[in-house]
Amino acid sequence: MNIDEALEIAKEICTWVHGQTNNSQVANDRRTVMAVSAFQHVLDIADGIVVLVDNKLSGVALTLARSLHEGYTQSVWLLNCASDEQLDNFSDGICPKLQTLVKEIGDEPETGGAFIKRMTEKNIRDFNNLTHGGIEHISRHNSDTAIEPNYSNDDIMGLLKARNQYYLLTAFFLLSLMGREKALEELNDKWGEWSHAL
Repeated sequence: MNIDEALEIAKEICTWVHGQTNNSQVANDRRTVMAVSAFQHVLDIADGIVVLVDNKLSGVALTLARSLHEGYTQSVWLLNCASDEQLDNFSDGICPKLQTLVKEIGDEPETGGAFIKRMTEKNIRDFNNLTHGGIEHISRHNSDTAIEPNYSNDDIMGLLKARNQYYLLTAFFLLSLMGREKALEELNDKWGEWSHAL
């Protein structure tokens, strides 16, 4: 699969998820509303990654990898772990550090914690370097003949695949909160259909 094909699948995933989740109802309690809002922002970040890659702005898209990961982690934490006091603090702009969130979520597959822990352990250093414009970007702007963006297909494909994983996991939580059982069954089928892009 090349980058154009990967972008088409990412757009297809986006269209399907938004088609299933837009204009849906959720419980009107603080925890659910905060978590759904946070999950929606994760989808926005992921959509932004596709727009940026599609417009040949891969460096900026890679900069969003950390925001995608942290947003998803915060969303899961808000939904499943945050105490009422922590929800108050979060509403006031105070959120525990990422490592605290990861620890509180745990590493059980059922909670989404196994994915979060694995992605944090594997990628957090790169996420930080990419976000803060470190050597990860500088080294990708130098070639033997020019100083210009020179991101590899592997870099971009890895980002798009990770983006799709976060997207589908976010869709799972949203559809569950919306009580969309039939869509959840379809999501399971779609997961298999799109597995080569994950």
